[in-house]
Amino acid sequence: MSERPAPHLKDSEANAYFRAINKEVALARILSQPVSLTWFVLAANIILYIGAWTFGEFLLHQHYNFEAWALNVGQLAFYTGMKLPEQTLEQHQWWRLLTSAFVHMDITHILFNGYGLYTIGPLIERFYGKARWIIFYFGSAILSALASLLLNDAVSGGASGALYGLVGVMLVLGFKYRSALPDRVSRALTRGMLPWVVFGIGIGFFDFMPMDNAAHIGGLLSGMVMALMTKSKLSQHGSRAHQQGAPPVLKFMAALLLILSSVSAFFWAKEVHTCTESKSAYLQCYPEIASEVTLSRDAYMRSNPQ
Repeated sequence: MSERPAPHLKDSEANAYFRAINKEVALARILSQPVSLTWFVLAANIILYIGAWTFGEFLLHQHYNFEAWALNVGQLAFYTGMKLPEQTLEQHQWWRLLTSAFVHMDITHILFNGYGLYTIGPLIERFYGKARWIIFYFGSAILSALASLLLNDAVSGGASGALYGLVGVMLVLGFKYRSALPDRVSRALTRGMLPWVVFGIGIGFFDFMPMDNAAHIGGLLSGMVMALMTKSKLSQHGSRAHQQGAPPVLKFMAALLLILSSVSAFFWAKEVHTCTESKSAYLQCYPEIASEVTLSRDAYMRSNPQ
């Protein structure tokens, strides 16, 4: 009796098998790369948050004796860098479009945005590199704040517009490179994320959640458009282009955004110095909240009945 020959994979099955292996190897190499920009921006947000609360408590509250029952001490300090429609448009303080991305209203705000940056930021930085990450994050921060400025006249701030930009990048990454990603990863980045995106934006339309949906939607769309126009490392892996990093034009754009961020930080510091020299200086800079700052709690409650 002759032996039955061992089964062999068909050519198509073998090719599919090796393609799957190559996808896993490429993914593992990309995910093993170190990140630094995400941790730097996260640390900057946390340091600014702690600094604003310390500054607000010891200078604005205790030294200047501010009694702002509608604003906490951190918000009083961060008011210097928030997106304020009147100051931005009429006084041409356009630097607020960037500084407002580093403003957080309370502990819940910084925790949610910090966690979002902690989870999404490294992924985008590894898949696209530092230059593109800078463009995505700071570009989305500016464009989301601009959308908020044009569509929402409320005072606002926070990193959520930039974070939604990174979410938009992630959605495009999962769809655009679905043939280069393992199926489970592509599904997680697209169908897995969409319900959370819809939920996050959806609750922003309800009055009980003080969320800036104009900034969130503006950031999401900005990130998606930029990602559609930009190549990931998945399309360059193992090529000479990958070894050389981002093209010069992208490096220039990233450097320009970093310069704009530095200029914005300078003007923000100047605003803090000018507007917190005294209690009268603060009230002169922000007359729209003068009544809230100077009211006692009883007077505020009488003027704002629940």
